Amino acid sequence: MMGFFDALFGRTKIPEGKTDQLFALSTALLDIQTRLSSTFAGKAAIILRTVDNSSYDALERDVQQILTLGGKDMPVTAEHIDDNQGYRWIIFTGKDPEDVINALHLTADMLKEAGYGDSLLAAMFAFDPPWYLIYTYRRAAFYPFVPKLSHTRDSSREFRIAQTLKPYMPIEKDPERWYALWDPPF
Repeated sequence: MMGFFDALFGRTKIPEGKTDQLFALSTALLDIQTRLSSTFAGKAAIILRTVDNSSYDALERDVQQILTLGGKDMPVTAEHIDDNQGYRWIIFTGKDPEDVINALHLTADMLKEAGYGDSLLAAMFAFDPPWYLIYTYRRAAFYPFVPKLSHTRDSSREFRIAQTLKPYMPIEKDPERWYALWDPPF
């Protein structure tokens, strides 16, 4: 909630990302496989504004340590990449989509608890044949992204995917907010 002085001076506070709706993907995976003939590609990512400080670096080490300790229970790896647009990608790789979703959710919650909730922008999940499901933390909703060659989109396929998934998960209602995330680093 915005305070009196924030309103007076025209400042707005960036809302923290909402993570709980991520689990809707777990329940929709079977529908994605049967209704869309798609399978999870083993990759997902959290996209956040780049943070440069030692406490954030320590948090990244903690995430890596938790995933390493998870070993057989959560066989997921995490890699941190800064792109040329100034965003940090935490890329999760694993065979079991449930493990990847859990690792991604755990990491997002750790970021929120450490005070970086306003840095969470989106989560991105890769599927085969190639398309992505993007979760926006601020709006707590998903939307499909189907890139084609030359940085164009398959909008009709995006709308078909959204209509198919709408009964099973929160889909962003405003297609103008279905932002393209070109050239993900995975």
